[in-house]
Amino acid sequence: MTFTGSKIFKIFELSLVYVGLPVLYYLDYIPFHKAIPLLFVFAVFLVLLLLNKDFNKSRFGFNGFNHWRPLIIRFLIIASLFVILISIFSPGKLFLLPRERTGLWIIIMIFYPVWSAYPQEIIFRSWFFHRYEELFRNERLLIILNAVLFSFSHVIFRNWVAIIFSFFAGIIFASTYRKSDSLLVVFIEHMLYGNLIFTVGLGEYFYLPMNN
Repeated sequence: MTFTGSKIFKIFELSLVYVGLPVLYYLDYIPFHKAIPLLFVFAVFLVLLLLNKDFNKSRFGFNGFNHWRPLIIRFLIIASLFVILISIFSPGKLFLLPRERTGLWIIIMIFYPVWSAYPQEIIFRSWFFHRYEELFRNERLLIILNAVLFSFSHVIFRNWVAIIFSFFAGIIFASTYRKSDSLLVVFIEHMLYGNLIFTVGLGEYFYLPMNN
């Protein structure tokens, strides 16, 4: 076993990427927009996965997955709850972006999946479970840790809504990835929820200006 494959190095690597980077960004020690470190880490991990002979490349596709019904039903239930709750507690925000800034909303619907959802799924699902699975033998603990780290990465938005929502989303995405063994499936699910957030009026909690 090489040094980079040792458990000690993997723990250090996990801590650096999933805890250290968000903390540095939160403390304003990274003078770039959040998309830059995200895409850099995504590119590195994607190349490493492609070069790794032990990683099953079929995970980049549907990998035989055809159980869409529970995923769609869950999404429709959650989307309906969001619409109901926002219409009750903050009706002015409901569908604010598509109503008042339709062009920007369309751009987000197109580019959010490519520039945010897919890179996040490579980092937090494909790489995480491939690289660190052996560190945690308990499957439930592994999924919870993944959700906690996914949630923690959202501290850069500096609001509790993003952190709490991301934790529960992390549980959903991690569970979907483990059940489907498919990056493409969990990416589609992430895309749906991400676009939902910006559509129903919660996008302000998951947004940083380009000069941040």
